[in-house]
Amino acid sequence: MRVLRGRDEEGSIAPAVPVLALVLLLLAGLVLDASRQLSARARAVAYAEEAARAGAAAVDLDAPDLRLLPQEQVAARVTAYCAAVAASGAPVVDPASCFRGTTAVGDPSGRRTVVRTHVELVLPASLLGIVGVRELRAAGDGSARPFEGTREEDAR
Repeated sequence: MRVLRGRDEEGSIAPAVPVLALVLLLLAGLVLDASRQLSARARAVAYAEEAARAGAAAVDLDAPDLRLLPQEQVAARVTAYCAAVAASGAPVVDPASCFRGTTAVGDPSGRRTVVRTHVELVLPASLLGIVGVRELRAAGDGSARPFEGTREEDAR
């Protein structure tokens, strides 16, 4: 028995293979780089929180109440922490821009002053470089205030 064909269909899948391979590669790039960016965001938040704690540790030991040193000294501690993180190999964009300021919250005496920080990381993209995405950015904010005591009542 003889099968009749109108056209020769051999090799008709060959043009689709590179397109499918590229689509699968881009999908893998999205998964891989998105997970790296989420991880970098968690690291940025952790660095920002630690930088805020470093700034909140700048307590004036001569004051009778829990009061921060002048803002310049708080900023110096935050910047020093961010610079140390950058020196350890973390891709911190600009350690000098980590400090965002201090804010008095609900207490005119300055006892509840909050130190605010912002850390931005930049990572090289891995597979998304195929489509022109060269870097991934992740940012995190942190805040901390001076704290004394070990009981819950001391935190208020």
